[in-house]
Amino acid sequence: MQEWKKLQEEFELEANDVTNWLDDEYTRIRSGRVSLNILDIVKIEAYGEMMSLNQIANLQIVDARQILIKPYDRGQIHDIAKAITASQLNVNPQVNADNIRLIFPAQTEENRRQNTKKAKEILEIAKTKLRNVRKNIQDQYKKVKDTVSEDLIRFFEEELNKITKTYNNKLEDIYNKKEQELMRI
Repeated sequence: MQEWKKLQEEFELEANDVTNWLDDEYTRIRSGRVSLNILDIVKIEAYGEMMSLNQIANLQIVDARQILIKPYDRGQIHDIAKAITASQLNVNPQVNADNIRLIFPAQTEENRRQNTKKAKEILEIAKTKLRNVRKNIQDQYKKVKDTVSEDLIRFFEEELNKITKTYNNKLEDIYNKKEQELMRI
């Protein structure tokens, strides 16, 4: 029984990591409103190392489709614009003397459907990760299975199935919220 508690804690810790990963991935899928998280993938070489955009510039959401970037060092404006263009965000940076504006196109029905499809693919990856976590826990339990009774093995399988189902439902709920957000006009 003690082994089950340890394995349950390990499963929940790893399953929470999967849930957090899914949330993080979904913040990068653009819905009707822009989010600063969409810029997390942009890396700029500054001061001899690769840095994220929020480390070298002030980021601000102007309205639902526009982000304003004010670099701390004006000399990096063109490097930032080049990195944004290379990051495949599908937006052209508008470079001014001391800032950069990113104006994202309005979401079309086709974009919304593509983003929903992408969200579904990410959900399937998360479910696969959760299945792998479940399999790892099962493998660990099988190692100690020789020392426990058949009843405990059945109990373990039932409990593992319950918490796996709970986390699968959490993943589905996260997807459903994101789908509603993406399809909202």
